[in-house]
Amino acid sequence: MFLTALSSYLKPTRRLPSWRDNKARSLPEAARLAHRLADSEDLPIWKTLMLQHVTEDIDIWFAKSMLNVIPVYGTRAGRRERIEGPARRGLHLMDGAQNLVPDAPAQPVWQDLQVQREDFNRYVDWLRSVW
Repeated sequence: MFLTALSSYLKPTRRLPSWRDNKARSLPEAARLAHRLADSEDLPIWKTLMLQHVTEDIDIWFAKSMLNVIPVYGTRAGRRERIEGPARRGLHLMDGAQNLVPDAPAQPVWQDLQVQREDFNRYVDWLRSVW
């Protein structure tokens, strides 16, 4: 019985066919892919979100979740940088999860937010493991 459970846990996980290359994707696109995956696999986190009647745009919920779970990259002052956890404090998503801006109106701190494929795969593993 233990081996059966272990083999089902270790079997290869399904990945979304629309992300076959190793190129980074925009945070909004990665959030849409995560949303579709959670819905298509009927993951427990998806059921919880539906039971809680999440009022915000569900893709934005997934984008915010990614910001807290995996590394996200953005452009600041013309340079691409990894956005570290402490730097995210006091910031919120804007323009459909494409930019991170401070709470006070100003120019975006980080623009063109991106997610790497390997980080997205870790996020998918996290989605499948929670709740």
